[in-house]
Amino acid sequence: MSQVDPVTRSEIVDVYNAYAEGIDSKNWPLVRACFADEIYIDYGDTGADTGGEGAMRNAEDWLLALQSVIDGFDLTRHSLSNFRFCRTEQGVECRAYLVAEHIIFTDPGNKVATDAEVAIVVGEYTNVFAGADAGWKIVSSKLDTQYCRGNIALFAEAVERAAATPAAG
Repeated sequence: MSQVDPVTRSEIVDVYNAYAEGIDSKNWPLVRACFADEIYIDYGDTGADTGGEGAMRNAEDWLLALQSVIDGFDLTRHSLSNFRFCRTEQGVECRAYLVAEHIIFTDPGNKVATDAEVAIVVGEYTNVFAGADAGWKIVSSKLDTQYCRGNIALFAEAVERAAATPAAG
């Protein structure tokens, strides 16, 4: 495997950052811009209907799956770190640590989150990026959840809240 040059590394970290910012700000066009049109997704037991191991998905369908959960949270914060790169036959693989906080406030006016209002997911992404006319795009995304803490039942509540909210548009 050959080295990944500093410019490519920086561009790929920028895609990871755009993904996290897009999720946390619910800027779905920004999230969509991070992915190729067809993507392999494996998020294991975490999240909504990911298709399971070996599943290829249309990026628009994946975006809807993400929205069906994230739109139900009042706030999320995805922090990514420890980026490690290698070249593969598919493109550039980059592994990164993830700590993602998901919050539903009992009282939206009180921004002090209690343990019952927070669910935290800690894991590692292994994403493969391929070059495209518009820059690097994620063509494969795997999330290995190493542990969760807090009120994990908030994920089911978030799905219900998102389903009850009329779609923007």
